[in-house]
Amino acid sequence: MKATLKAVVRAWLPGLRFVGVACLGLMLSLAGSIAATPGGIGGTGIDPGGIGGTGISPGGIGGTGIVAIGPVQRFGSIFVNGGEYELPAQTRYRADGQPASENSLHLGDLVRVHAVEQGGRLDALAVDISHAVIGRVSQIDQSQGRLVVLGQTVQILPSTLLRTAEDQPLPLSRLKAGDEVRISALDQGAGHWQAMRLTQLSAPPAGHGSPFLLRGKIEATSAQPQRVKINGVWLSVRSGAAQTELAVGAEVVARGSQQSQGNVIDSLQPIAPLAAPIGTRVAMVGFLQAGSQGRPGWELQGFQIRGADALMQAQLQSAARSQAAPVFIAGTLTAAQTVAVERVIPNVNALQFALPPLAGGQTPPAKADDSGSVTGATPQFISNGAGLKLSSPAFVAPTVPTVIQPGFTAPSIPAAPAVPQMPAVNMPSVAPPVVAPPQVPVVVPPTVAPPVVNPPSVTTPALPSGLQIPTVPRP
Repeated sequence: MKATLKAVVRAWLPGLRFVGVACLGLMLSLAGSIAATPGGIGGTGIDPGGIGGTGISPGGIGGTGIVAIGPVQRFGSIFVNGGEYELPAQTRYRADGQPASENSLHLGDLVRVHAVEQGGRLDALAVDISHAVIGRVSQIDQSQGRLVVLGQTVQILPSTLLRTAEDQPLPLSRLKAGDEVRISALDQGAGHWQAMRLTQLSAPPAGHGSPFLLRGKIEATSAQPQRVKINGVWLSVRSGAAQTELAVGAEVVARGSQQSQGNVIDSLQPIAPLAAPIGTRVAMVGFLQAGSQGRPGWELQGFQIRGADALMQAQLQSAARSQAAPVFIAGTLTAAQTVAVERVIPNVNALQFALPPLAGGQTPPAKADDSGSVTGATPQFISNGAGLKLSSPAFVAPTVPTVIQPGFTAPSIPAAPAVPQMPAVNMPSVAPPVVAPPQVPVVVPPTVAPPVVNPPSVTTPALPSGLQIPTVPRP
């Protein structure tokens, strides 16, 4: 019987080993899948927490820090891309390359914040404010929410903050051609911008030209007369206006005046690259654009964008193909002005992205000149990451429900791949062997004749008939 059981076990062992190996492989596959789950839309699953759910980790005290680029979302410190940044007394401010102050900040302004962690909070070392265009409105289409300023086409969304010169809410219907405006916007390329804030400025004194500002890339130059083409617009350059040699592809801020004889640049300043060490964490929103001058990859906010791996590269390609709204990316500075992207979230509302909820339904803190809100329809975005809690800075991956705002047809999301089914394993059918009892021959005991024992013949000795007793004399 023992031999039979051993035979059965030996017959089953290959099948059992196959099942065990298959189960182990499936468990490892699921574990790897869970470990690599991006957490959030288009994420990579890097350590949860972080700045407003963005998952950016600046390192510890004395680390390389973090750079956040996006609109000012809320005050009480300032919130950018859902992260809260304190503004200590030593914070440095600049606006379009010129010295500024904290009072220069407004809701919706596009800023670049360079911060470090100090005692569990993020302190801003520097805040740079960037305006896309300042100048006179030459055309406006109220029905489409579109206007042209200095040759730039600016799209006004229902979410765009519109303000008067006194910083009061401004209905779009009150804007008209000839108005002077200052616009904070995200660059969509080819002279198109998506406005986050528009401020109506006071008209210049009679007889004076309207000051203008244009941020963009030099596309061409002309020596006679000296002119430059920025974002599709040719502008004359006053002698001595350029601080450096004009090079095609350079990012610049042009300032000048709009006069009857044309637009003349009085100052042409290159945009300084980010002065941050390798390893700095970067989080920003904007529109991906193809690399200029034949460079591979994409550009965003003046950075060269590369996927940190093949998955991120594929997600960047997907996000770049359809950009109905800005994309949020997070990654690491790997070389001068180059970011290795580790997380991609498409179609975000830049003004609301990842903002943590206010406790008890409080009204968000606002500066006195930023009170009020813009009436109108809900912006057409998917606001990913809204309401994520701010914790110690580190990349996030909590599961965040996608909130679809009214008026937006949500893109179809492919179903998650089905978990592979374990193949059926047919256990071998083993019939118990018929064991016949062994035939044991009958052993006939041999017949043994008892030995014949003849008793010995013993002759009895004859005793004497009488004893002769000697006579002993008496004394």
